[in-house]
Amino acid sequence: MFELGRHINLSDDIFVVKNLIGSILQGVGLAYLFPVLLAWFYPNEIKYVVYFAAPGAFSILLGAWLSRHMGKIEDVNLRQAMVSAAFTWLFASFVSVVPFMGIAHMSFVNSYFESMSAWTGTGLTVMTHLSSYPHMLLFWRAWMQWLGGIGIVLVALTVLIRPGVAAARLYRAEARSERILPNLVNTAKVIFQIYLVLTLVGIYLYYINGMPLFDAVVNAMTGLGTGGMSNHDASIGYYHSTAIEAVTIFLMIMGAVNFTVHYRMFAQRHLKAFFEDVQVRYMFIFLIPAISIVAYSLFQAGDPVGQALRQAIFHSVSAITCTGFGIANIANYPQVAKFILAILMVIGGGAGSTAGGIKLIRVTLMYESLKWTLQQAILPKGAVIKRKVGNYVFSTEDIQEVMSFTMTYFAFLLFGTVYVMLRTGRNLADAFFEVASAQGNVGLSVGITSPHMAVDLKVLLILLMWIGRLEIFSTLVFIISTFLLVPRVVRRG
Repeated sequence: MFELGRHINLSDDIFVVKNLIGSILQGVGLAYLFPVLLAWFYPNEIKYVVYFAAPGAFSILLGAWLSRHMGKIEDVNLRQAMVSAAFTWLFASFVSVVPFMGIAHMSFVNSYFESMSAWTGTGLTVMTHLSSYPHMLLFWRAWMQWLGGIGIVLVALTVLIRPGVAAARLYRAEARSERILPNLVNTAKVIFQIYLVLTLVGIYLYYINGMPLFDAVVNAMTGLGTGGMSNHDASIGYYHSTAIEAVTIFLMIMGAVNFTVHYRMFAQRHLKAFFEDVQVRYMFIFLIPAISIVAYSLFQAGDPVGQALRQAIFHSVSAITCTGFGIANIANYPQVAKFILAILMVIGGGAGSTAGGIKLIRVTLMYESLKWTLQQAILPKGAVIKRKVGNYVFSTEDIQEVMSFTMTYFAFLLFGTVYVMLRTGRNLADAFFEVASAQGNVGLSVGITSPHMAVDLKVLLILLMWIGRLEIFSTLVFIISTFLLVPRVVRRG
């Protein structure tokens, strides 16, 4: 922290950060204008256009003003990119409260909770009676989740930010590292194209299986974006259809798979790339025993075998992919089932996907590093151990970074769980489940999240969603930099 403080140049940081934020805010502003198009299909909702057009125009104009000197930026360090990315997610959620406050007449805290949950792809909601809201607002929730799934920064890279150091730093600051093509902006465009094609496939599959077109659009966007915000209170359980549940499972898994794998599948036109990926293999390695335990616990609780297995498969996939769709009330599940699902939410999906959690590659690496440590102790001195998992090769620094991240992740989980237990009086399994869902950007709930939840708990879950989406380090750098910079700004003033 002190090292960071010595190297902060206040004027340079403010200049760089405001230009980066401005560039990204223009992307957020453009996103705001898409729900307006629904007025063409639902003319009676034209009165709601102002709640999207006004904040959208404001974001574009503010972003253009802040980024007016973007061309003069010659270099961007990772700290500046992290601060910019962390602030953008906070500010994007802040601007996005307008439709919720104006149309749904929600309080600011509830509106901010809903928009943060949507942008981060979490899916926890404080809204009820969803089918009573205008199509435009329900689409807005899904649209934010769809864009948030691939990342606000990546969206901006696709349409606004020119290639260079700034683009690379912002990409990394948003917890992304995959490079499909050598050029970063081209990588962003390929990811966006794959994402769009898979979404259209999801819409088609839902529609031919009996889902209304608007519902198909909403659920395909939030399913592939692993967000899980449906337009019905009962989520996917509303449709009572095994075919629709099967399509949803397909979309959830596709959303939790690294985009590089998707690219190889499209390029090779073969499923081999899918099954060769180490993260995909470990996803199923974790799923098989988890499904067995959850199904057995539901069967022991009195559910028929078929129903228990159906719910276990769906909710286990929903948990590990960090989607948050549901087909039953998990609040009524046995404690062991809740705990297993919470563990899956902590593990999360593949790195380089739309899923949250610790990520499969990190969990795999921790397991493999234990083997390497034992090998190092057994083998003769000087023996070379190849630290490789699948196609990924890791250095000692990579392993240390993963260990640091995981320890920090669990520290936040522990703090959040204890706080929720003390404030709500709920048991360990319930508190851990809800916190793991928020921090893993999942959206499954045991009933703790509600419109009537205490304000401090809402703020806690908002922070956990924000921290989890940016994978902790960007948010910590933002907080530390803010505490270091504010006193200096005050002294200068």
